[in-house]
Amino acid sequence: MMCLLWIAAGCGGKNPGLDPKKISDEKLYGIGQQNLKDENWDQAREAFKTVFENFPKSDYRILAKIGYADTYYLQSSEANLILAIQEYQDFISLFPFSPKAEYAQFQIGMCYYQMREKPDRDQTQTRKALDEFRKVVDTYPNGEMYRQAYDYLLKCYSLLAEHEYLVARYYQHTSRHKAAVDRLKGMLKLYPESIYQPKYYFDLARSLEELEQVEESCSTYGLLLERWPNSEFTQDAKESRLKVCAIGGH
Repeated sequence: MMCLLWIAAGCGGKNPGLDPKKISDEKLYGIGQQNLKDENWDQAREAFKTVFENFPKSDYRILAKIGYADTYYLQSSEANLILAIQEYQDFISLFPFSPKAEYAQFQIGMCYYQMREKPDRDQTQTRKALDEFRKVVDTYPNGEMYRQAYDYLLKCYSLLAEHEYLVARYYQHTSRHKAAVDRLKGMLKLYPESIYQPKYYFDLARSLEELEQVEESCSTYGLLLERWPNSEFTQDAKESRLKVCAIGGH
């Protein structure tokens, strides 16, 4: 009796409306897409899975595999984003030469990016996102997702740079200017110039000034004024530069 109940329960888990013997792959995929649009995640997954498992030669099989991963991504909780990463990775392993492999790689980056923390928190997920977006940029330089991946790459760099900047600011506030200088110089060396901000140079120049490294402080203020002549730091930088450079004889 228990065996019969278990079998019946197992059979009951199948959706009779998604019978691959009665419905075409195209229609099943369409059902999945509609449920995806309507945010019926479980129904969408079931439809996509039915296509993938029952139509090995179908043109919709690859699309169904991507659609299945997309259901987890769009459901967007952290647990679902982790599942989405696994599904996109599985897709790339199964179909490395598919045109959709680039999209799957980009989506892995987006999953990690969605799980990122604020700049004052741990940046592990941001670093993972950066690594995944870099794979898109390096592997698909002429791909459709290249521009988007590059833009998100810069966003990740900006978050990581802001994290380093906040650490440097903490060192400044606790009068550890040598540590602040090391942090800011390391950040400016590590990250691309396109994400630099005037506040990085202003705080670097201030800490150098506190350390009485007059020549370098003077040149750093000068570089800030040259690159950002109309920033919120312009007036303070001009006044500080005049004072510091006068001490150094410049």
